[in-house]
Amino acid sequence: MTLRLTNPKAKICAMCRHWNGQVGGLTVKPRKNSPNFFEHDPEEAQTCYKNHFVKKAWNSCSEWMGRY
Repeated sequence: MTLRLTNPKAKICAMCRHWNGQVGGLTVKPRKNSPNFFEHDPEEAQTCYKNHFVKKAWNSCSEWMGRY
């Protein structure tokens, strides 16, 4: 598992409120001492509750809504 850094405004599934519903990504966590960055595993796959497909954390779509 390779963790990647991302901004919470990045339009990827890991930062979307529809990705895995209220739970969100299991590996998405704020980076210590860097409140404007989150760590996530880009290969983690969860169900998108907006379009009902299994998507990886690095995917994106036009229905993106920020979670953080």
